[in-house]
Amino acid sequence: MMVTPDNLLGSVVGVYLARAKDEEILKRKVASGGAVTAMLIYALEKGLIDGVVTAKRVSGFEGQAVVARTREEILETAGNKWSIVPFAARVKAKIEEEDLKKVAIVCLPCQAQFFGQMREFPILETDFGERIRYIVSLFCMGTFAFEAFLNYLRMKYDIKAEEIKNMALKEGFLEIQHDDSLLQLPLKEVYSYLQTGCLVCADYTGTWSDISAGFIEKEKGWTVIITRNARGEELVKGAEKEGYLEVRDGSQVMGDILRAAREKLARAQRNMMSLL
Repeated sequence: MMVTPDNLLGSVVGVYLARAKDEEILKRKVASGGAVTAMLIYALEKGLIDGVVTAKRVSGFEGQAVVARTREEILETAGNKWSIVPFAARVKAKIEEEDLKKVAIVCLPCQAQFFGQMREFPILETDFGERIRYIVSLFCMGTFAFEAFLNYLRMKYDIKAEEIKNMALKEGFLEIQHDDSLLQLPLKEVYSYLQTGCLVCADYTGTWSDISAGFIEKEKGWTVIITRNARGEELVKGAEKEGYLEVRDGSQVMGDILRAAREKLARAQRNMMSLL
């Protein structure tokens, strides 16, 4: 689905603020209210899916594609990942290796477009779109060029990759926890180290997904959820009904989401113009 100034968010059925009801999930290192983690555990435990393909941080901010087939494995994948993972190339192999029939995929907007198009318009016999039950896209302003960003941290702040314990977005800053210290970097400074492809990407929320999820600063402890179709809506309502999620109306945060989406589109347009 093309992102345009008149259609920044794509199809929207519902906008919610949600958080996990499970204390164990809330205590884990989750980016917001743990709602995505809670929904995936609900889908797995109720037999709606037999696995989740997602990214897991392995060291520093390096990640890898993994299949989570248990509650504990899903919990281990919670939290932000700040580098692009060679995801699409690994998903087909993972699905076949694990013999998954119904999977949920948690991914970035660019990856959601690939999987969404393959599910809706399969063109090859080797496509596996019929196995994709849910596509969950995370809000994204871009991922870092791995080596360039690590060089910048090492050269300017003497921080090595293996010392990074966590990274989180704060208002106007990227916070990096390393060893026992906390470094706040202005977003304008770190955006210089985004992947080139991210600089021309216009999709902030993942318009090809069933559900988009992220967080905003003024609603700390809650996950912003956008449902895009009946499939996404059923997942959220089912998780709420079965006691996995606490859900409330999120219409008051639409302005914040649109502002971020408009900022990403404008950045993409500026960078595209410089290439022409």
